[in-house]
Amino acid sequence: MEYFFELLQVALGNRSGLSGIPTAEEWESLLETATKQSLPGIAFAGVEKLQREQWPSKQLLREWLGRSHLVEQRNVLATEVCLELCRQFEDAGFDVCVLKGQANHAYYPEELTKRRSCGDIDLWVRTKKDEKADGKRIINFVRQNYGMTGLCHLHVNMAKYRGVPVEVHFRPSFMSDPFRNRRFQRLFAEIDRCVCTKEIDGVTLPAMRIEYDIIYQMNHIYRHLMDEGVGLRQILDYYFACNSFHDSVSLDGGKAVDKVMKEVERLGMKQFAGALMYVLIEVFGISKDKLLCPAVEKDGRFLLDEIMIAGNFGRNDPRMKFRRSSSHLFNQIQRAFHRFKRNLQFLTTYPGEVVWEPFARMWHYVWKRITLWTI
Repeated sequence: MEYFFELLQVALGNRSGLSGIPTAEEWESLLETATKQSLPGIAFAGVEKLQREQWPSKQLLREWLGRSHLVEQRNVLATEVCLELCRQFEDAGFDVCVLKGQANHAYYPEELTKRRSCGDIDLWVRTKKDEKADGKRIINFVRQNYGMTGLCHLHVNMAKYRGVPVEVHFRPSFMSDPFRNRRFQRLFAEIDRCVCTKEIDGVTLPAMRIEYDIIYQMNHIYRHLMDEGVGLRQILDYYFACNSFHDSVSLDGGKAVDKVMKEVERLGMKQFAGALMYVLIEVFGISKDKLLCPAVEKDGRFLLDEIMIAGNFGRNDPRMKFRRSSSHLFNQIQRAFHRFKRNLQFLTTYPGEVVWEPFARMWHYVWKRITLWTI
């Protein structure tokens, strides 16, 4: 794994080359790991910066180049879809914000923006008057104009738009602990306060202000860790968000960082923040003056192990494998059991989320059933 982390640091300009010359088998493993972590394009940017004597074989180089080009093509389409959908929702009388995903391109250096692997598109949408039936109006708008393929307490799944999966959020995220969730929802209660316009891939899009985004995306990584597994793609996004945040507040004497960490502590993520800072140092070589708080090695090693085991969205996590049946309900029960069993390892580190997670999941299920019945 040492060569993989070094390659990413080369791509980011934090290292000039690898500490050795990988074998053909090691290069194959590097490509496989980059793919599992949804970082083939970024890793290839590192390959391009290496001295020729450190390059992989021509065959592997061509394969890697092909995957990188595919990432670039998907990014062009995803940005176009973001722009089209934002205009459509705004024309229909909604406030809208692009969450994470393409919005992170505002933090990346120009040479890496299109190398970032993109997934689905997440839009945070609210009615301009913030009506009480806000969520239901958004759900009905999506059903009537695009088609609805799924629903949870955070978002409605839109039918693919130009082949791109889209989630329309009426809440940005959540915490399983109901008391901390209440604080989180209050923090992100007003979309106008949290959103600004940013230049992204040559177009102007509404996205979160960096002082809110730095908290939101930490929560996003935290949620992925607890719900299914998190990959290095999300951590790389946070690396660039931290760099941008510190560059934007470099003259305020650390007051903005203190304010962010106060909110992080109120949301119960201070210990997680220390672990995350360790991963940013170990994997990407972030400068220590760009950290939000001191890195905690013990928690950080544990988090990094989880990231490398689970991969992006936990797709590679052997602990979440189970024999599927023809019953959708039985499969859901099995998945919930395996998730809870996996999350028990977090009990001493993040006890609130582990204890409250089953109750939150039951409440979300009840909310979904009631909402589907009433819309």
